[in-house]
Amino acid sequence: MSQTLYRKYRPQKFSEIIGQAHIVQTLFNAIKNNRIGQAYLFTGPRGTGKTTMARLFAKAVNCTDIKNSEPCLVCENCKSIQNGRSLDIIEIDAASNTGVDNIRELREAVKLPPTRTKFKVYVIDEVHMLSTGAFNALLKTLEEPPAHVIFILATTEIHKIPDTITSRCQRFDFAKIPLENILKKLSFIAEKEGIKIEKNALEMIAIASEGGMRDAESLLAQVISLEDKNITSKEVEEILGTTNQKSIERMAEILLAGKISDSLKLVNEISTEGHDIEVFNKSFLNYLRKLLVVSIDENLAENFSLELTSQQMDKIKSVSKNKTGEILKIIENFSEAQNKIRSSFIPQLPLEIAIAKLGNYESPIEIRNDIQIDGEKNREAMKFEPKPEAKEVPAKEIKENKAKQNDLKDIKIDFEEVKIKWNDLIKGTKPFNHSLSAFLLNCQPAEIRDGYLVIVTKYKFYKDKLSENQNKLTIEKVLANILGSAIRVKFLSEDEAGIKIQTKSPALKDSSSSEKSKAPRETDSLLNDAMEMFGGKIVEE
Repeated sequence: MSQTLYRKYRPQKFSEIIGQAHIVQTLFNAIKNNRIGQAYLFTGPRGTGKTTMARLFAKAVNCTDIKNSEPCLVCENCKSIQNGRSLDIIEIDAASNTGVDNIRELREAVKLPPTRTKFKVYVIDEVHMLSTGAFNALLKTLEEPPAHVIFILATTEIHKIPDTITSRCQRFDFAKIPLENILKKLSFIAEKEGIKIEKNALEMIAIASEGGMRDAESLLAQVISLEDKNITSKEVEEILGTTNQKSIERMAEILLAGKISDSLKLVNEISTEGHDIEVFNKSFLNYLRKLLVVSIDENLAENFSLELTSQQMDKIKSVSKNKTGEILKIIENFSEAQNKIRSSFIPQLPLEIAIAKLGNYESPIEIRNDIQIDGEKNREAMKFEPKPEAKEVPAKEIKENKAKQNDLKDIKIDFEEVKIKWNDLIKGTKPFNHSLSAFLLNCQPAEIRDGYLVIVTKYKFYKDKLSENQNKLTIEKVLANILGSAIRVKFLSEDEAGIKIQTKSPALKDSSSSEKSKAPRETDSLLNDAMEMFGGKIVEE
């Protein structure tokens, strides 16, 4: 059986360790100055070298010909430890030996002196899996260990280790390994194995490992098992189920450049090639997050050193510069799309909608100009049509539009006529929108200013509702028909206008005759409005 890559290329000296320089230096000095501790706690993410460091340290402290704190690798102790034959280096998997009895057996075993080495080294992996009773039993041994014993506890979940155990150990925190370092090691292994692999393919493997060297080496072994001596990015994509990083980068670039059509083409290509749209969008959102952070402060690019090469970081800085607002909008749209991909009958449709929104294709509904309005007669609901795709407007047309807008300002509308025909407006809107007519009952025209008819609303939420594009256009069309001239409207609340208006809704009748003469309350007015909108009535019991 062939040896796995991460075992075959496991570091045998401190100088071969990639990353964790602060830990290497501390242990190196401890050996050099003969200040060996009796209990160490190694904590950090999986695959970052905790077990490797433990074995290397065990080898170094027991080497019979140590040179400058490095094991010689040729003495009998070094060879037996390296080959896993030493009886004095005991590795315990805490996940399988969680009980008190297991630790009691260990306590008895530590009393025995080493067979050939200077120190017996106990490496307890995944130590956080021990039971409370087992931890208590281990604590007694850690408090007064024999001089010939060294404990190395390793864990990925430091928060599960009791403080009483932590306080009796020298703690070392292992960090995720930077992407550049992982790439360097993978390139070295590929060269030794006689494999040619594209740089992009190596980057995908390194990124997928999430800072863990063991995971990176395992993924590389999986790729090499294809028995292909020339591995491409495409093959790696198929194995990992990921999308090419270049596609993600390209999508960000063309969206920020406003190339909507190219973005839609790219989504189609990704779908046609069989990539998982949901996985792609997650990866894309992760990339957008990096763009957002770096757009705010370039120095924050260092936060992603574990995930990006120096070239990729330079590209992110360039693409995201002065683009914070645009990036936020893209994130908003694609985050919304992420929640809809799985339930969509066409997986790429939510992404296409997100892209279309960025191009302002979500056109507001507009009232057709060819509809005749008659406030006195019943008629069918107004017809709507989508706004055509925006095109570049010629300078001549822009000039004509400005002229028309100026003409609207110059139109002279008789405000007294507006007040006289106000009830016609209320009646005229009713066939189109019953609730709209009810809202207008509690409004009144205030003035005509700069070509706008200013209408004051009794309540703020009336103003918000009436100011909606569709409602506003309906009112303007009805007014234009009544007055025989185009006019635009603007809505203000009572507070904004500084005017108090009287409701046109009749006061509610009170069941008590003594209360009939009282003025209507605001809640009465609101209730009347609700009745007017929904066709209700008061039922007296």
